[in-house]
Amino acid sequence: MRMMSPLCLALLVLAGCEAMSAHDRPMDEVPREQRLPNGDRQYGFQNGCVIVLEPQRAVVKSEGTVCALHHRDIALLYASAD
Repeated sequence: MRMMSPLCLALLVLAGCEAMSAHDRPMDEVPREQRLPNGDRQYGFQNGCVIVLEPQRAVVKSEGTVCALHHRDIALLYASAD
């Protein structure tokens, strides 16, 4: 069996990482965050999913019908950092 040099291995890993996108791994998508006039935080995703959270706590107030569980998890994760 032929061994790969560390440089070749690193280039293969980088090429594989670069080829993956949020489309390939939707759980890596960064949502668009918007503060609503009433203080609520709204997170929008590429597929049209919109999740609204309370102003001060990471509590879901509403979410769209096209949302998947990972969308809620992402929104809560971003909200908890505020």
